[in-house]
Amino acid sequence: MLSLLPLCILFVRKVAASAILNVLTFLCLFNFLQHLSLTFIQPGSVVLQTGFKLTQFTLSFYLFKLLMTSARGKEIMNMFLVSFLSVVITIYSLKGITTWSSTLGLVQAVILLAMALIILFQLINNRQIVLVNEQGFWIAGGLLAFYGMVVFMESITGYNSNVSQQIQNEKDLVLLLADIFRLALFSVGTAIAVKAR
Repeated sequence: MLSLLPLCILFVRKVAASAILNVLTFLCLFNFLQHLSLTFIQPGSVVLQTGFKLTQFTLSFYLFKLLMTSARGKEIMNMFLVSFLSVVITIYSLKGITTWSSTLGLVQAVILLAMALIILFQLINNRQIVLVNEQGFWIAGGLLAFYGMVVFMESITGYNSNVSQQIQNEKDLVLLLADIFRLALFSVGTAIAVKAR
């Protein structure tokens, strides 16, 4: 339900959302649908998980592109996103969705972790702003926390898909807590953006 909090903030305050808030809202709504689908409709479906991961990667990457201040950086990000999605879709088409889904999921997490660090570095270098009053700080911080934990958990479990059920359950719980933290930071970022308007 925390996924819907940014939507509720925008609805209650009745402000015109910016492009960043629109993408963030869509990402949160998508996150809600992902948890609903994988928990109640088709639990454990690898095809759904892979599709959700790729869509979430695309939305998060696009969100970072909107937060990027450099026009050249935005162009590079556009080219990278199109190229990366083309390669991933080609791999899934030729090898099947389940073949490399874990590897590609980890690659996506590493890319988003790097992008979060770049955006935070960009914000820290801007001496004209107060970080806690910037929605980009909270959004990038949420994505950094979540994808940093994804990369960390994959490295701890030895990047092995054949771990015991107990370890898998513990890993899922840690990632769920990281996701809750990410959504809480998204909500703070939304509230700050709305307050600024």
